[in-house]
Amino acid sequence: MTDQLNPPAAADVGLEIRKRKRWPWLLAAVVAVVAVVGGIVYTQLSHQHKPFGPNLKVATWSTDIAAETLLGYIAENIAPDYDITIEPVQIDNLVEINRAVDAGDVAANFFQHQPFLNDAIAANGFELTLAVPVFTWDQATYSDKYRSWDQLPRGAKIALRDDPAGQAIALLDLAEAGQITLKPGKDTVAGLPQLTDIESNPKNYQFVQVPIGQLARSLADVDAVVVHISDVYAAGLTEEQILARHPAPKGSEGGLVVSNKHLEDENVQKLIAAFSDPRIAEYLETTDNDLIRNTLGPIS
Repeated sequence: MTDQLNPPAAADVGLEIRKRKRWPWLLAAVVAVVAVVGGIVYTQLSHQHKPFGPNLKVATWSTDIAAETLLGYIAENIAPDYDITIEPVQIDNLVEINRAVDAGDVAANFFQHQPFLNDAIAANGFELTLAVPVFTWDQATYSDKYRSWDQLPRGAKIALRDDPAGQAIALLDLAEAGQITLKPGKDTVAGLPQLTDIESNPKNYQFVQVPIGQLARSLADVDAVVVHISDVYAAGLTEEQILARHPAPKGSEGGLVVSNKHLEDENVQKLIAAFSDPRIAEYLETTDNDLIRNTLGPIS
């Protein structure tokens, strides 16, 4: 009776109602988060473990027009003989192009050598394999000011890539040209030499580390740039700017990278067989395509 005569205050009622109704909203939010996370995980796992069909996406780095052109030749002239279709795609991020293979979004990529892949695996935990080495990159030192090593002055500024793999190959090029020497055990691709591994630098060159996408532009600010020709070809650097050419160091061959999770897929095996076809080396040796002839070579 006392409760009927003295009902709870309105504020108390409101507080009681809010307490009663808060948990369904919290539960709904938790369920939504779990559903979203579960969906993402399911999507990722479904990509990783679902075998590829005969239509296979193969990615190239968006600025590597030489590898893209070679991939087009393989897609048109080689892949049909292995009962597969290659769909070339471009990815403009050097981490995402490997992540796409690792996640199963594409069947493979076609743009890198083993040292660069080693860096990507170490940094990101990718489970990837260079299944088929296919080509070598022509290497060169470019200069707008000088035409020979004899002309390059003491203390000259030389730009090279800032990533470990690209830097190692540039240093091996300079060592091959007799411009520097490297410490014992650091004079091969496997040794992955870095600037701290230079043993002698007779002309006291000053080295400038530059991101790969900025190397061509950096030529205006330095005396020379040491680089894969294909890294700067699309940016317009020309044969007339080449001070010296270098043979590709052994172990720096570029090729087809696939995921370990899909390595035994029937159609991935067909893809690997297609990229192993001897007609590719013949094409690299004999093509009239200036882009290919000026930037890539067959593996000897």
